Amino acid sequence: MSKNIASKVAYLLCAGSMFCSVAVAAEVAPLPAYTVQNAGFENAYSPLDVQKVGAYHAGMSDADGGVLEIVDYCKANGHAYAVNGKSGQLVVIAMADLRNGVGVTELSGTNVDVKALVEDATFVYGDMTSVAVSPDGKTLAVAIQSEDYAANGRVALFDCQADGSLNFRQTYVTGVQPDMVTFTPDGSKILTANEGEPRKGYGAGAIDPAGSVTIVDLAKGSTAVTVGFTAFDSAEARQAMVNKQIVLKKGAAPSVDLEPEYIACNNDTAYISLQEANAIAVLDLHSNSFKGIHSVGFEDYSKVAVDIDKKDGKYRGKTYASLRGVRMPDAIALTNIGGQDYLLTANEGDSRDWDGYCNEDARNFGKGQTSPSGKITAANGLSGKVTFLNAKDNDGLDSSLDYLYGSRSFSCFRIGDNGLEEVFDSSNDFESKTALYLPKYFNCSNDDVTIDDRSGKKGPEPETVVTGRVNGKDVAFVTLERIGGVMMYELLPGGKAKFANYINTRDFNQHIGDDDSPEGLKFIPAADSPTGKALLLAACEVGGTVAAYEITYNGK
Repeated sequence: MSKNIASKVAYLLCAGSMFCSVAVAAEVAPLPAYTVQNAGFENAYSPLDVQKVGAYHAGMSDADGGVLEIVDYCKANGHAYAVNGKSGQLVVIAMADLRNGVGVTELSGTNVDVKALVEDATFVYGDMTSVAVSPDGKTLAVAIQSEDYAANGRVALFDCQADGSLNFRQTYVTGVQPDMVTFTPDGSKILTANEGEPRKGYGAGAIDPAGSVTIVDLAKGSTAVTVGFTAFDSAEARQAMVNKQIVLKKGAAPSVDLEPEYIACNNDTAYISLQEANAIAVLDLHSNSFKGIHSVGFEDYSKVAVDIDKKDGKYRGKTYASLRGVRMPDAIALTNIGGQDYLLTANEGDSRDWDGYCNEDARNFGKGQTSPSGKITAANGLSGKVTFLNAKDNDGLDSSLDYLYGSRSFSCFRIGDNGLEEVFDSSNDFESKTALYLPKYFNCSNDDVTIDDRSGKKGPEPETVVTGRVNGKDVAFVTLERIGGVMMYELLPGGKAKFANYINTRDFNQHIGDDDSPEGLKFIPAADSPTGKALLLAACEVGGTVAAYEITYNGK
């Protein structure tokens, strides 16, 4: 076993006790237990048992991320498929190997050169961004952006073979910069979220491409339709969005300013996260038209404690009367509990930083600066740099308040005829619990293990949320992109949630190590798993690994 693998640790809330233990691979002597005094957990036990059982290594890492980003699983052939954004290859991972080992199995993989298969005289391959496998396991789709940042992208379809190999079928034209691809649950449609970012800024001659969603209808002769946001461009429609606290760049038309990030859907309706706008768009999949756009709201840091001081070297959550977190969700998930649909959001936050333009407003309190509103000062006990959102450059915000990117939480919304109703938010759980489990690495970054490094800028940074059923219990899994690891919550009737467990297998012995910066997740139910138990796959974009975690419900 390599030194890196031997030193990986999993921090778990132990069943029936109020302390955190350190577990390592069986053939390595256990490290001393770290005991938490007066932990004060809402639940005194963990209903979930979680252990790492497999690992795939890409053989590369990158501080800027983008190595292994998105992963999906084919239940028909027992292989996982992961996007390697650095090599441009699609990795095929044999998950059946998990049945052959005890402890952590080193998984093997082969590469598919998607570029060579899809590039032709009409399309110059730029970047592969996402992968999805159809519910029946017969078809795989990948989203591909053009080399020209303002040109239409492609979604490429493949037949999944029994040995894991892929047979190229065809491509369809999408909108600009497809960033995510998914199937409807019945497999009849493929959807892509086309981000349309202004990658060369807003200067003369630069293009801000229109954001859109592409729908490939496999049941109707594989027709592809791209739906944009021009219906919201009128002055009245735009003002209505601003009145609902949807964040728009001043002077920008919604059709070019809105940037679809992620899609969660049933067979009738798709929900699309518009991250920078702090909103969710609702798309009718029968009429191929948007039914509305709804704000996901703000975290109120006058009531919820947050740590924005990166210089004191510890967790110190405080409230600030003028401070709000703009949730700006990245990945979202749709689930049904008791016959009611709920939408879960991973509230990451995202700035716009392009050539000649940046909407960040960084203030260094150690140099006597104040927050943009002037209401937060060094007298509040702050000494380091905090990155605020420039509210004056955006409509839909209150310039008398201060805004952070993201809310360091995940939220649950009840879906109704009139939009989204918030029923749960994890509040400051992610900061308080990672400080408890990993006090030496609290709010460290994914390329630097220095404590508190990210406190002034998005903290642990929740990235992705997926749901799954473990022994009849509905569970939400949320990745933390910076410090790493996966938070787990049991989902309860009414959309409430209860913290269940946390696992972090990042190698903290170096700034960049294995299982660093989990990006994409895939839950595999026990019925489809090669081990016969539920699995969670985590694609780690900085460390260049895919970690496989086995999850069981312990009955308590």
